[in-house]
Amino acid sequence: MRKLFTSFLIIITFNTYSQNAIQIVSKNYFRFHPFDSKFSTFILNLQQDPWFSVKEFNRRTDSTFFYLTGEYKNFNPFRFTPKQLKLIVAEEEIVYSDSSKTLDTIINLQLIGIIDTNITSSKLVEKEFKRFHQSQSKRFDDFAHKTLGGPQTITGEMNNYFISPFSISPVTVAWGPMPVTNEYSFAITVRFKVTQNQAFYITQPGEFKGL
Repeated sequence: MRKLFTSFLIIITFNTYSQNAIQIVSKNYFRFHPFDSKFSTFILNLQQDPWFSVKEFNRRTDSTFFYLTGEYKNFNPFRFTPKQLKLIVAEEEIVYSDSSKTLDTIINLQLIGIIDTNITSSKLVEKEFKRFHQSQSKRFDDFAHKTLGGPQTITGEMNNYFISPFSISPVTVAWGPMPVTNEYSFAITVRFKVTQNQAFYITQPGEFKGL
């Protein structure tokens, strides 16, 4: 009984810690986020937001995943001024790294601030990337850093942030050129699962559930 009670306390502790880290990032950078309400309410808030224009909206079907994208006007959580601020909510299939290679789906909530192609623009998004790390990294247990480009010329960077003991990164930030247009951008991605219309932190099979 005591062992069971201890395990329950551990689950509650991880639940509070992991959700708080993600919620703080979400509240600081996203106008609406799904952790304080049902997922359907979050989507409805986006659709009814006068500052947000939905460009594409595909509901989940037997053959397609959920996908919503749009653009913001009069809203900007960044220190630089983007010429375009995009939001993407996209369902994605993943394969867990367990022995059975379990298939699952997660939701990627991504905010992208897009700016011009010049060197000045690259410095602005790089500075935003470093500012995020300085202010938010302490909320996570670890991070993995990756540079884009050659050893002499860095054209972009990416940080995946982690909460122990889970191996899927709930938050990723990156800066670099966009495909095709080469416009520089800064992007924040928050990952979560939706179960019974509620957003939850992602766990792998065999790890603590209900987080």
